[in-house]
Amino acid sequence: MPLRPYDQEQIFLLPPSLNEWVRRDHGARVFSEVIDRIDTSIFRDVKDEGRPAYHPKMMLKVLLWGYATGVRSSRKIEEKLQQDVVFMWLAGMERPDFRTLCLFRTGNKEAMERVFAEVITIGREMGMGTVGLVALDGSKVQAHSGIESFKSVGQWRRKLQEAKREAQRILEEADRADAEESARYGEAARGDELPEGLEQTEARIRKIEELLERARQAGKEENAKMSLTDPEACFMHKKSTSIPAYNAQLAVTEDHLIIHADVTTEPVDVNEVKSAIEGIEREVGKLPVVLVADAGYGGGENLKHLEDKEIDAYIPEQGERQIGKEKRARPELYGKESFTYSDETDRYVCPQGEEVRPAARARVAGPYHKREVIVYRTKRGVCAGCPRRHQCTPNEKIGRAITRDGYEGYRERMRAKLITERGRTLYGKRKCIVEPVIGQMKTRGGFSQFLLRGIQKVRIEWKIGATAHNLLKIVGAVSKREREILVWA
Repeated sequence: MPLRPYDQEQIFLLPPSLNEWVRRDHGARVFSEVIDRIDTSIFRDVKDEGRPAYHPKMMLKVLLWGYATGVRSSRKIEEKLQQDVVFMWLAGMERPDFRTLCLFRTGNKEAMERVFAEVITIGREMGMGTVGLVALDGSKVQAHSGIESFKSVGQWRRKLQEAKREAQRILEEADRADAEESARYGEAARGDELPEGLEQTEARIRKIEELLERARQAGKEENAKMSLTDPEACFMHKKSTSIPAYNAQLAVTEDHLIIHADVTTEPVDVNEVKSAIEGIEREVGKLPVVLVADAGYGGGENLKHLEDKEIDAYIPEQGERQIGKEKRARPELYGKESFTYSDETDRYVCPQGEEVRPAARARVAGPYHKREVIVYRTKRGVCAGCPRRHQCTPNEKIGRAITRDGYEGYRERMRAKLITERGRTLYGKRKCIVEPVIGQMKTRGGFSQFLLRGIQKVRIEWKIGATAHNLLKIVGAVSKREREILVWA
């Protein structure tokens, strides 16, 4: 059987064309053309002397293509620039090293935010990213620090004392050694060298002191856990375990275009609605018509803000399966929905016709929110003679108590919306809009863990990942249109 010629040392008669290395219908070509439309002058660092800087469009292309294909490490991207023809074509055979790539990624926060916004604008020019329906969600992404690096503030105080004792011990040993050498060799020895191990110990002392000062400024309690390698990361619950993580936020349109991306150090989502709305308005220039989000975003203040902005929101108090059902610790007792409230009299009326009046005010404070509630009670002794008291309250002497805050009306209107057919249909779309995008970023984009440390740097990294995702969606939309043109031609 004849074989084709095989020669690893063959010489080309004419130099090969770089443009022939990537097939004409490859997605990287559309990817490259979209980035060519972006104004990158904000990246440019003009130098009068020294080696000229790499072109920012080239740097953007290889960095974003890396994030789009799950290659996020600057060292891995450097390796790809020497081995992968698509990376080599995008870079025009330039080969920036990993340090240059890393500095470009971390040193251009404002420019990266501008790129994110411009890619959204390009997508919207193509008819993508309409804000008729937007889904908001968050996901815990592991920080670049190990679990063993997390200790409570109290434990770090003890570690600081241990490090100081270790430094004192090293100094004392050095003094004894100096005294012995002086007695043996005279006073001619220099003796100004740092004792072995002291420099590392002092560096550790400085890091722990900086960590404790950060904890003091943030008002952290003694049992609050902090990491020495990434002090801004927090211990967050994820599924059945807790990990050092950041809370990454996304707002996504029906065609899976990301129009808001942010990262917070709070493990809960309740304080992220306002910043998401502001982010959407900043990037798109308009507010969403309909917003859907899970129960984590359901604070009363958020519901008021959304109504004030005239956004038709659908945010339940419980999970999707519990919509329309009252969630109570004692389901056999009358729930709040069994009592009728009157705005005019500021009274509740119980199922037996007795008034439940304002009796006291209380402040409810959690780690991430505060609110003031009014406690409503019946007159003392009324409940003791009620034939249905066992269905209403276990405390016959004090009587039934109901709490209400200034946002109860907003919650009641939200409950009423969610049990309608329209409410169920719109909220049911949430998991088909935003959850697949988070899944794609974590699987295809490799975003199971941040590579950078500190809230500002992880925000840049998350926005780079969101930009890469949007570019892939634009590539897919362009490819789909071209196929449709070929079919109809």
